Amino acid sequence: TRSSVWGGPLRARGFSLIELLIVLAIIALITAVVLARYRSFNSTVLLRDLAYEVALSVREAQVLGISVRGQGGVFTAAYGVHFTSGTTYTSFIDEDDNGRYDMGEDLSSYTIGQGNAITDLCAETTCGLDSLDVLFRRPEPDALFFTDPAVSPIGSARVVLGGQDGGTRAVRIWSTGQIAVE
Repeated sequence: TRSSVWGGPLRARGFSLIELLIVLAIIALITAVVLARYRSFNSTVLLRDLAYEVALSVREAQVLGISVRGQGGVFTAAYGVHFTSGTTYTSFIDEDDNGRYDMGEDLSSYTIGQGNAITDLCAETTCGLDSLDVLFRRPEPDALFFTDPAVSPIGSARVVLGGQDGGTRAVRIWSTGQIAVE
């Protein structure tokens, strides 16, 4: 018989069949858990990204509203974002100065995909609004809100976004011009 350097008999080293099966079972279990959570994780990430995209659109309207960008030689028009429940929202310039979004005042239209949507619009504690217009008028960075049906006074508004897995995120806009993702 052969002997090892330390003087004992040389044994075959390696995994037994049972040890190999246990390791494979553990790997299969971990893989199953990761794959099951992937869809939920992916949906959560997409919803969070959508919330930040909506907040960025509102911030862009605020910047345009307080800057010196004009439309057709007019520099006093307000800029805003028009929200309705569903899968689209619109940034606009209030050319007729009525404080609301009207057809033809569009700057950009945004389409929400990936199974996400605007599920609710709230002003203060009143939810279930048909539409919400958030405007910014020069020179103040303060937000002006116009809702349908009308709610007054409005210190803040929320755009609630829903994902395909039932998760929600909200973008809150305060009348002071602050914008936050919740």
